Amino acid sequence: MAKDLILITGITGYIGFKVLQIALAQGYRVRGIVRRERQINTIRTHNRLEGLTNRLELIVVPDLTAAGAFDNVLDGVAVIIHLASPLAKETDDYIRDIIQPPLDMESSLLTSASNTATVRRVVITSSAVTLMPLSWLSSSDSATIFTSRSLNTDTAPPFHNSMEAYWASKALARQHVHEFRSKNNPHFDIIQLLPSVVFGPDDWATNLDNFLTGTRAMIIPIVQGKDIQSPLVGAPVLVDDVARAHVDAIQRSIPGNKDYILSSDAPGGIEWNSILDIAQKLPAYQKVAIRRI
Repeated sequence: MAKDLILITGITGYIGFKVLQIALAQGYRVRGIVRRERQINTIRTHNRLEGLTNRLELIVVPDLTAAGAFDNVLDGVAVIIHLASPLAKETDDYIRDIIQPPLDMESSLLTSASNTATVRRVVITSSAVTLMPLSWLSSSDSATIFTSRSLNTDTAPPFHNSMEAYWASKALARQHVHEFRSKNNPHFDIIQLLPSVVFGPDDWATNLDNFLTGTRAMIIPIVQGKDIQSPLVGAPVLVDDVARAHVDAIQRSIPGNKDYILSSDAPGGIEWNSILDIAQKLPAYQKVAIRRI
């Protein structure tokens, strides 16, 4: 029997491309959403998808924030996995470029899903940064326990940098989904996944500049002999495990209308600056020249 048809956004992203690989490998039919036509050939010819693209349909939706953007792409879809979201990049307008787009995408997607009878579940990538305020990172508090019911409410502007805006945008988007479900009581259930500091290989990156973004830009310098100066939560999670959790969330046996934290090495955590000691024990470390940033 053919498996469900799954719609996935953000498939050219760090986590999203892994989700695409795992979903196809597990036999799901996938309708992937891309923003640009040129991305289609790159995906179909990617060596990580060799032998898997016969179950893959790719559709261009240039603007995921537009009302009705998903109206014509949900036919027959059982589960939506929504990963697309802005990164913490500097801009001259944090509200326009970081805060508002996730809210508009969620509104468009959830409204279209509400009008599609076949949709039974929506899985949304949130973040563990929604659990606590950014200021907590530089505090001495090591006793507070954050759970999937925790929610950062320190989200008001002004924002002084892109990370402050990103931190707030994630909490606002997660709360937005809660409010949509409470107000509309949709026929489908919703799962939000909250990964902590995601690390691991990036199968989509085609050059060093693409690779050195997000958490990798913070962690790789340690292997180059540098110390992390800014605070970073010592709670990592492997990108493969995060992607697998997204695909696992398709299953009916996973309870819906819940938020799930995705993390490992807790509660003790890890010391990021110890990465160099570990890397230096690997034979390959002496053979690979890593470009200085």
